[in-house]
Amino acid sequence: MELAQEKRDRLVTAHWFVENIFTDQKDEVEAASTELLDHIYSINKPQRKHVSRHLPQVEIFILNALLANAFTDGVISVNKSSGFYSNKIITYRITVDLIINSLVKSKWLIQHPGYFGGITGYLTRLELTNEFCSWLDSHNLDVPKTKIKKPSKCIVFKDENKRVIDTPKHLKKEEELLALNVSAINQYLEKNHIDLAVSNAELSIINSQMKDKSINDSTRESYLFFGNKYLQRKFNNSRFDNGGRFYGGWWITIPKEWRKYITINGYPTVELDYSGMHLQMLYAKEGAEITGDPYAIEGVCKDFRDVTKLIFVILFNAPSRNTALATIKNNPKIKLLRNNKYPKGIRNFDEYLKLIEKNYSIISKYFYTGYGVNLQFHDSTIIEKVMLRMIKEYDAVTLPIHDSLITQCQYGSELKSCMEDEFKVLTGGSCKVIPKITAEYCIDRLKSLKENYVMRIKNAGLKLDPIKVLRDKYK
Repeated sequence: MELAQEKRDRLVTAHWFVENIFTDQKDEVEAASTELLDHIYSINKPQRKHVSRHLPQVEIFILNALLANAFTDGVISVNKSSGFYSNKIITYRITVDLIINSLVKSKWLIQHPGYFGGITGYLTRLELTNEFCSWLDSHNLDVPKTKIKKPSKCIVFKDENKRVIDTPKHLKKEEELLALNVSAINQYLEKNHIDLAVSNAELSIINSQMKDKSINDSTRESYLFFGNKYLQRKFNNSRFDNGGRFYGGWWITIPKEWRKYITINGYPTVELDYSGMHLQMLYAKEGAEITGDPYAIEGVCKDFRDVTKLIFVILFNAPSRNTALATIKNNPKIKLLRNNKYPKGIRNFDEYLKLIEKNYSIISKYFYTGYGVNLQFHDSTIIEKVMLRMIKEYDAVTLPIHDSLITQCQYGSELKSCMEDEFKVLTGGSCKVIPKITAEYCIDRLKSLKENYVMRIKNAGLKLDPIKVLRDKYK
């Protein structure tokens, strides 16, 4: 019998319903959708059967169910608010009233409204029954042939409560200009193949790690889906100078230790990171410069570097010192990293903050002000300019991960120069750009890639031997 916590975890880690989904198996999905629509009509018994209007949304629902069946124990997270569906792709009356409600009525779906365990703030969960899963399996639909279209909206605009809202009329022109750049990047991503050179066993490990993280953070995706390769910029507080970082690409969501295995068009990559980017930006703003490691504090051993780094994130985003202290004390990552210890000579987090305030006094006026969203706007502006330059000047893909960028190894030095240049253009100061660890491909690892990884490269139409490409880099 399933325990309450197990059920909660399974529902939390649901597949997020997406509307901009399609498949290369057009005939197979159309046949399955026609069959499912007939089943829905037999349950709903509508007076008029608008097949041409209903079938496209049935196809979208089937593809979402396919991903849920493959990755999330058959659970889908879906918004059942009538005001949520206002576009031409998905409508409330068809997807919710007709498709979902009919499948719940026929016991092909189990609905968990609002949802399980009296927990508020979650979307409705739909659970595929064994009958629905068996029906899906019988149609031999292929997950790798399921893909995501470019987003119709490249800019996501959120209010002070982090709710997505329509952009006000007086900001529409600014939104259009911002969208042009993101659209150009997405068009370029569409032409290129982004992959991960890992074995099938390692893919299972990655999915397990992502699922575990999403249990404690429902905003995180619970599995790796290579179809998610397009980007959006997300702005906060009803402003276009707050936030603006890039989201959407699958490489942003995977555990960081696996990023070194990312390949672009079959070629190995390098990740370059702006070391202490926000600190460097603020020092430049004050006409100063950081020498050495931005997060190194004299007298604090290097074991606490990552703790200090996390504390800075909180300092820039907290509205007050007391709020920052409470957040630091309860932060699970900080708890894990410090292992119930403090740096030598420090007895509590209040003293830890005093030490930081003293050592970084030149920028301390930005602490406890919520200035973090402004810093994110500036760092995302730099990242965008670097990506556009790499496309224009080198015909090279770069993948953003907040304040770092990934590109093919052969363009590593060009990327480093672009990152340094664009930082100087925006801030007037210099910065430190450091490479992350690159992947090594031993014989055993190369052998483990000869199944799904090679097949994905082949299906992408790339005219190369991916194993040879990875092996030759280390000759």
